[in-house]
Amino acid sequence: MSGRGWGIGLLIVALAALGGLPAADAAERVALVIGNGNYAHAPRLNATERDAKEMAKALTELGFRVTGPLLDQGKTEMETALGDFGEQARGAAAAVVYFSGHGMEVGGTNYLIPVTAKLQHESRAPLEAVPLEVVLTQVGGARNYGLVILDACRDNPLANQMRLADGRTKDWVGKGLKPVEPSGQVYVAYAAKGGTKAQEGRGPNSLFTTALLNYLRNYRQDPLPLSNLFGAVREDVLEATTRTQEPWLYGAFGRKPIYLIDAAPTPTPTPTPTPAPVAVASVPSPSRPPASQEAPPEGSRPQPGQIFRDTLSDGTRGPALVVIGAGEFWMGSPESETGREPDKEAGRERRHRVRIERAFALGQTEVTVGEFRRFVEAAGYRTDAERDVGAKGCYAYDAKSDQWDWRAGLNWRKPGYEQADSHPVVCVSWNDANQYLGWLTKETGRNYRLPSEAEWEYAARAGTTGARYWGDGGDTSACGYANVANKEHGWSSAFPCSDGYEFTAPVGSFQPNAWKLNDMLGNVWEWTCSAFAKEYDGSESKCSKKDTSGPLAVRGGSWNSIPAWVRSALRDRDAPADRHSSRGFRLARSL
Repeated sequence: MSGRGWGIGLLIVALAALGGLPAADAAERVALVIGNGNYAHAPRLNATERDAKEMAKALTELGFRVTGPLLDQGKTEMETALGDFGEQARGAAAAVVYFSGHGMEVGGTNYLIPVTAKLQHESRAPLEAVPLEVVLTQVGGARNYGLVILDACRDNPLANQMRLADGRTKDWVGKGLKPVEPSGQVYVAYAAKGGTKAQEGRGPNSLFTTALLNYLRNYRQDPLPLSNLFGAVREDVLEATTRTQEPWLYGAFGRKPIYLIDAAPTPTPTPTPTPAPVAVASVPSPSRPPASQEAPPEGSRPQPGQIFRDTLSDGTRGPALVVIGAGEFWMGSPESETGREPDKEAGRERRHRVRIERAFALGQTEVTVGEFRRFVEAAGYRTDAERDVGAKGCYAYDAKSDQWDWRAGLNWRKPGYEQADSHPVVCVSWNDANQYLGWLTKETGRNYRLPSEAEWEYAARAGTTGARYWGDGGDTSACGYANVANKEHGWSSAFPCSDGYEFTAPVGSFQPNAWKLNDMLGNVWEWTCSAFAKEYDGSESKCSKKDTSGPLAVRGGSWNSIPAWVRSALRDRDAPADRHSSRGFRLARSL
């Protein structure tokens, strides 16, 4: 475990209202980023450095002038940094402070904990820690709106060791941070609403930060008002934690939407006005304005990178799709690529030029357990594994015996390891995937299918030509981008890093490729619609008939894949009824 379960991240954002900002204002948007992880008297927080670095990068790309990330700060360093930042924030249109580290409540006051704090007695808290109110004061000089985001983990080891006065018990020390009542034009978002626990997560970032970063990285293409932005984060975290962690937003918005940056989309027709602001907790639902992810009209030319969801028959939205533009690329691998198949098999990765003639849409993530469950319950469908087609159960790994074999009783509901609805569905055959896609086609009136093998590799590469979309020599950085075989779980050949997951990870837990697609490599292998040809013969650009009995191309590698098998050009194959506990699928849609 990374120790992130004891951590607290804090982001404070003072944000401008839309329009009217002077173009020459040098301090239009400013940010301070602090990550405290290497504590002297508390467990190390392994995710805080990555959280801080990636948040600083995301804010910089959105046009904020960022100070930091400042790592492992003592109290004097934190106070100095906050004081200097307060000068920058005064008069700025937007001010952001991001803090990742330990935090706790003592006697009704919230504190952010420097790495040097001991906190052996309650009386030491004001002397060794930084009151949250100090941070609020420093950003209070920004011109327009403020937002406070607390990524708080509610169990803190320092609270357990603290001695209290007057015979009081440690219950007097709050679990994490207490709710706050923002005043003025300030909003406060919690990773877990007051009195509940924010979970650690097992990926490179906290669950809450992962969700937030996903939206910040795509914000220029898909800008959401602040209320909807954090509503979307709330829904993603609820799904990732099977509804055991619920982020919460405190404060009141007026009629005019507020955006993170002053680059909001063209306004859609104004809905019925909301009531005047009131000082109550508020988390908007649904999480997104209906127009922000509307499907492109039939016959239109959607822009590459556009993210949308089709509407199902009950009025709800389907899985998120990303528009992939037409283009040309080198498919396969050069002979020099590390990990390429031996000479006798080299033809299966023959490098050749392929043209993708038409734009298409591809699932932003792999199809999840929850999405597949919805289909099963609506259609009354039973999978090949549940019906023991061709073999009993699912071909799965058993950690005790360290063996793969067909295992009776295993299926998408029970693949041999723990999964939540946010994980990619596994133990589904090519037949099962096509049944799901047929149902989705009827529900939406749009043509859903599996991607062709050429479409899959084109999208996975996202314009790159190396072994992986994060770079050729990316073994040490792989765990920031993919869930793969890594050193902590004892695989004989593994990536020299730790991704935090032994089996599947919730979809979208890792950094996407340049075309906003998550988990194209790692997590689970993905079915394509193309027949597998040992040497490329044009089948890679076509879809097989649904009644085929020949092998189908499978791509991407999985949670147990070694470096040689986690490459954009790597190919595998399976029969239509085969199913594995490391196999899933990603949907495609014709445009």
